[in-house]
Amino acid sequence: VVPTLEDASVLLRLLPRSATGQAITNYVSLHTGPKRLEESDGPQQFHIVLVDNGRSKLLAGEMREMLRCIRCGACMNHCPVYQAVGGHAYGWVYPGPMGNILTPSYVGLENAVALPNAATMCNQCGVVCPVKIPLPDLMRTLREEQMARGLKPWAERMGLALWGWAAQQPALYALGTRIAARVMKWMGGSEKLIHRLPFVSGWTDGRDFPAPAGKTFRELYKAQRK
Repeated sequence: VVPTLEDASVLLRLLPRSATGQAITNYVSLHTGPKRLEESDGPQQFHIVLVDNGRSKLLAGEMREMLRCIRCGACMNHCPVYQAVGGHAYGWVYPGPMGNILTPSYVGLENAVALPNAATMCNQCGVVCPVKIPLPDLMRTLREEQMARGLKPWAERMGLALWGWAAQQPALYALGTRIAARVMKWMGGSEKLIHRLPFVSGWTDGRDFPAPAGKTFRELYKAQRK
């Protein structure tokens, strides 16, 4: 909702360009209200119904910046996760980065635990958003709330805690990544594809996992620098 026709014209230019690259879409209709006394055609009455649908609650919370969203879809068109899994995987109305925030905000974070984590935090969504919503920051806030409320499964919380501890031990972390890279390359075999991973089989239930090169990024970078 914007106050003037001039404000609407800004959004009418911004929305289609950000969504499909068009100057304007076929889905724009202008209504001028009931007919005036001197006009022969037009409606006798004109009613506008505004449905709150949880927006007041959204306005009062930390996710209020999502109310600036114009549903252009630019964020999802640049999201590597959305490109890999498609829109239906998000399970509700809104897919992509905007869905990662809007869905938990409307249906409850406890009912959409996976969505704030369906992002690589590459910040492409934040860069291309035409209304400058800090999408990665909002997703990070939801992740922090998940941990604070204990909504993540126990095994995942323990795994993150162990990873956090290992990441603070450089020698141990480097050793672990070297071993993991070589084991996963061996698991890929001649196909260079991993069909199933132990403990995290959900990652490979629907698709194969490309086997790594057998060396860590540090090892590959060091070899390239020589």
